[in-house]
Amino acid sequence: MKILTYLFIIQISSVVLSVIKLIKVRTMINVLRFSYGPFLIFSGFVKTVDPIGFSYKLQEYFEVFGMLWLNDFTLILSIIICTFEIILGFLLILGSYTKTVLVLNLLMMLGFTFLTFFSAYFNVVTDCGCFGDFMKLDPWFSFQKDIVFVIVSSVLLYYRHLISPILDESKTKYSILIALIIFLFFPIYGISKLPLIDFRPYKVGSNIAELRKLPSDAKLDVYDDIWYYELDGKTTEYKTEEKPWDIEGAEFVDRKTVLVQKGDEPKIKDFNIVSDLNKNDITDSVLSLDYVALVIIYDFDKSNLKGVELVDNSINELSNIGIPSLTLSSSNFLNDKILDKSKQISEAYNVDQTTLKTMIRSNPGIILLNKGTVISKFHWRDAPNNWDEYIN
Repeated sequence: MKILTYLFIIQISSVVLSVIKLIKVRTMINVLRFSYGPFLIFSGFVKTVDPIGFSYKLQEYFEVFGMLWLNDFTLILSIIICTFEIILGFLLILGSYTKTVLVLNLLMMLGFTFLTFFSAYFNVVTDCGCFGDFMKLDPWFSFQKDIVFVIVSSVLLYYRHLISPILDESKTKYSILIALIIFLFFPIYGISKLPLIDFRPYKVGSNIAELRKLPSDAKLDVYDDIWYYELDGKTTEYKTEEKPWDIEGAEFVDRKTVLVQKGDEPKIKDFNIVSDLNKNDITDSVLSLDYVALVIIYDFDKSNLKGVELVDNSINELSNIGIPSLTLSSSNFLNDKILDKSKQISEAYNVDQTTLKTMIRSNPGIILLNKGTVISKFHWRDAPNNWDEYIN
């Protein structure tokens, strides 16, 4: 968030300095161009490395607006939106097709501004997903960010004639083609394997047990009491510092405790492994095991059956060397299709579906833990048959 704040300061300062004639308009435009263009590329890139994750965010928006029929297209829309954002930033830096680029950019930012305002005002999507899992933004801060970028986009569009191209037209076309090939590699890899860069708290090297705890210096929730006292037949609301109990003739009616400031939360807050049979919570026991493989199938009905078979074979090899495995799912039972493909996957332990989707972008997938620390993560296509290199 600090990086964004510094970016805003640079951009707004350049506009102000131009208005008061301390720098030339062309200088201001170059500052905006070469700060905003890379921002668009970065914003698109951190989402495009994990297109499945961004598709989940799109589903949240479609649910809010009652457009559930679009859920089947969220993955392709995720790739298109991220690539579009990157290419706009790339072309802005090159200074090519400026009118088309800046008109499309302004329309995009106006759309983002509407979404972030709607999310903040109605508190329906608490994280805009602007930067994927790389950085979470407060809804109102996200809206303010978009307001700044709408202003920047408008200024750039108005003074587009001052933007000089870096390359000629033929070189620009080759550059766009090369950029597309490079940037499309990341979503394709992220879909067929796992994201090349993992920004989530369940990334390799993370200790789940520790991340479920709040650090000692964490900010706690701040609450305040609202007091209701009746005076002369009228009930009035008071704050604690007003000490309404000292008011002569005032009679107590009610008291409510309200959240004034939200405190910090642990990075992992919804990871609880519960037996589907007896409802026992075994989270701490699992996280204390020397080694354990978590088979993640967030939804049995949507799981890849070929993947289930490959994961089953992999888990069988793991059990041969004495390493236990658990199946985690949000489904309440194992369906017959899964059981037909698997001999190892039996009882499923219940975990929140959103948590499972966050843990690994594969259905099914495998996460290997060593005393609560993530050692390795595997897409079902990469489920290993030889575990020697992962087990010390």
